[in-house]
This record gives sequence, structure tokens and C-alpha cells, in this order.
Amino acid sequence: MIWRLHLLSPPLPTADCRLPTAIAVITGAGSGIGRGIALALARRGTAVALVGRREGALEEVRGRCAALGARAVALPADLADEAAREALPGRVRAALGSPALLVHAAGVLAGGELGDLADGAIERAVATNLIAPLALTRAILPDLRATRGSVIVVASLLAEVPFPAASVYGATKAGIVAGAAALRHEVRAWGGQVMVAYPPATVTALTRGMARAAGLRRYPLADAEVIGERIVAAHLAGRREWRGGTGDRALALAHRLAPGLVWRALYAQRARVRRMMLAPEHSAVMGERSASAADMDNER
Repeated sequence: MIWRLHLLSPPLPTADCRLPTAIAVITGAGSGIGRGIALALARRGTAVALVGRREGALEEVRGRCAALGARAVALPADLADEAAREALPGRVRAALGSPALLVHAAGVLAGGELGDLADGAIERAVATNLIAPLALTRAILPDLRATRGSVIVVASLLAEVPFPAASVYGATKAGIVAGAAALRHEVRAWGGQVMVAYPPATVTALTRGMARAAGLRRYPLADAEVIGERIVAAHLAGRREWRGGTGDRALALAHRLAPGLVWRALYAQRARVRRMMLAPEHSAVMGERSASAADMDNER
């Protein structure tokens, strides 16, 4: 029962991102939930450094943030590239100053059965979903310590529930969730917080394609800007964790209470789930990189 003791402790104080002088770095900021979080922060007067692979998409978000009265800069970068990751903190400091909030919302799916995945697809997923958040957090820790800052990790239901054709993606997401939990020990020294968000699927071309591939006529999808607002509100309230989507919460709870039952139910639907995970809009199977696979997580 020791693992439940954290539920009894009060929320840790967080950096006040509503202050106009606060600076946030958001990865995967070009679309979906990353974009929604960036806009939510901009509405509160936070200066935002927008990171992602697609410069055009980042510029669109930068314009929206600027129209809301916030300082904003687009910083195109491929976080799977070590040199790009190492250069990013310096680019942020030069453009805006020392950040008080780091948001990890970027990721790639690499959906498919493990035996069908090429080494390149696996390596890219691990580099983007796990190595990049850990390395970038380490690089920005001095800034967060100086500003008494915090971290938000956008996770996934697949970090907890083992879906078919998601062994690599689930492993990377489970890894970053574990890393975020352990990081709380380090940031507590300066009153920082690490919040993990488990968003529901949001409305994008990517998720619509997944629903079509799975043959789902009705598939409830949330608005990414609404989800971004809720994640930021939860962070400002000092929450350690935020979960959206009644269905996702119910499935996660069911898996904790009866993992074997949930596994059998998913196994019975493995063909449909596999089609969804291999939807052509985002598939990175066999080492082929899809353009829309970039920043996948904020597309949930």
C-alpha cells in the first residue's frame, strides 16, 4: 500500500504561469493538444516557445498566440535528432529567456506488431517519445530550478492499458510516465511540480483516419483546444495528474481492477485495433516515416 501514500499528500506549489513574465516551452506545438496548450498559456499572458517539426504549422500557432497578446516564437526542431535537442535550450533562452514551464506533447506512434516493425521505426519512437523528453528536461532543469518551474507530460491511456499493435508506443509512454513520477523527487526541492496528463482522443484528421480504419461509425472525439485549456487549468491548480474522457478513465480503472478481463476483451478486438493502429495517415511501420506522424501525441 506504500505506493498509495502519494494520494494523501497535498499538491505541491507550482509556478504561476498566468504571469506575463512566465515563459513556457511546448513541444509538439504545431497541432492538436500541444497547440491547444500553447493557446491556453498565451491567453494567460505566458510567453511561449513553440517546438515541432513543421515550421508552417508552428508559424500559424505563433500568429494565434501573438494575437492573444503573448510573446511567441516558432522554433522548428526534430527532437529525435540529438544535435537539435542540445541546441534547443539555448535557442529558447536567446529568444525569450529562461523557461518556467516545459510541456512535452510531441511524439510518434510507430503502430504495428513488434515483429513487423523495422529497427528505424522503433528507434525513432524511442528517441522521440522517451529519450527526447528526458534529455530535454535534463537540459532545461537549471532554468526550471532558477525559476521554480514545472513540467507537464502529455501521456496516453496506452501507457497503462496494453493495446494490440502498440508494444513500442505503449512501452515509450509507460517509460516517460515512470520518469515523470520519479522526477517529482528532484523538483520538490524548489517547489516545482510534474504533472502527467492523460488526454482523450481529440478531433484531427489523424484520429478520424484511425476511426475509419477501425470501421467505427461513431467515435467520440474531444476538441484539442478545450483539452489544452483543461490541462493548463489542472497544472495551475497544482494537480499531479489529469485524466480526460469518461471512457478512458473507465478502461484504465477496469484494467487496474481486472487486467486479465480487459486483456481478453482487447484480444478479441485485436484485428480492429490493429487496423486502427496501422491507419495510413500515421503509420510508421517498416521504417517508412509519414509526414503526419510528426507530433502525433498532441493529435490524440
